[in-house]
Amino acid sequence: MKLYSAYFRSQDPFKLFSETIPVYDPEELSTDGALILWGGEDISPALYNQDVIHARASKHPSSRDLIEATLFNAAVKLGIPIIGVCRGAQLACALSGGTLYQHIQGGHHQDHAVSTFDGQTFYTTSCHHQALNLSKVGHELLAWDKDRTTVAYTDKDIVEVTIPEVVLLTESNTLAIQGHPEWMSPTTPFVKWCAHQFKERFM
Repeated sequence: MKLYSAYFRSQDPFKLFSETIPVYDPEELSTDGALILWGGEDISPALYNQDVIHARASKHPSSRDLIEATLFNAAVKLGIPIIGVCRGAQLACALSGGTLYQHIQGGHHQDHAVSTFDGQTFYTTSCHHQALNLSKVGHELLAWDKDRTTVAYTDKDIVEVTIPEVVLLTESNTLAIQGHPEWMSPTTPFVKWCAHQFKERFM
């Protein structure tokens, strides 16, 4: 299976794919692979119908927002799996019908423990100040912050939530990972567990 991406140039951190192929034109996607949406700057809140209050982004989608949204929609139409990492997870959530918490108090800028649906605990590396809001999107929650809640902000509300860390967005066949597996060794338990979740569902 091939790995398609507009912005990812490194080696596959999951050791699942035969090659990484740069792609910007949705016509270049094929059913022989998966699309990965990588980390980076905040996405425009326009993509999830909120005003810009806490997000560090323009009210208008950036060129990267538009390119990756087009690729995402093409991948969904083709029926190929998608991996979203950090920004990519947030973009996939928004495009799947969910929203984001525009800011989480203190941010997540260090290794921290996550609990999984199958009763395990892992440490993940992350660097983000936003989080997925899954209240309006079909999903299967696979991992979440262990033993803590976080104050989170939308454009209008302040709530206390448990941050989702790994989510299957069921309507778009997306494995959304809030942390950064590319910053960890492929032999790290969390990365191996994420690879197993993808493999079990899509390979």
